Amino acid sequence: MTTQPYNVVAEIDVSFDEHTAEQLLDPIADYSGAAGRSELGHTEVVFTLPADTLRQANTTALAILETYPWPLRSLRVLPTSDYDRLVDAIDVPPLVSVQEAADQLGISRQGVLKAITTGSLPAIRVGSTWIVRESAVRARAQRSA
Repeated sequence: MTTQPYNVVAEIDVSFDEHTAEQLLDPIADYSGAAGRSELGHTEVVFTLPADTLRQANTTALAILETYPWPLRSLRVLPTSDYDRLVDAIDVPPLVSVQEAADQLGISRQGVLKAITTGSLPAIRVGSTWIVRESAVRARAQRSA
């Protein structure tokens, strides 16, 4: 059998904030992991792992996800080639950094980070970097005006 990469997309039943982001990323750090919110607004982790079969990928993914203290809400495992095709078919919204969000909102970088951690500004954490949808920054700016 030939080992191939599989992508795992899992929703976890926990609030997404700076503290849980750290806990979510630790078990998947070696698997190019990312944590954020799913399209449904749930906490989501995405990572890539090598496996010989889909069954092995599922088993490994479940073993990694069982290290979390929170229940699993949903799980999707598919070959990376299929995952990439799905992602390529989705238009990625314009994203901005924390500093760019701060500049657009006229507040400090710390103010943006506080808004992210309180959940008033949705963001996605990739590694140690937060990214924010530009539309979320515009919506917050309009509410503040």
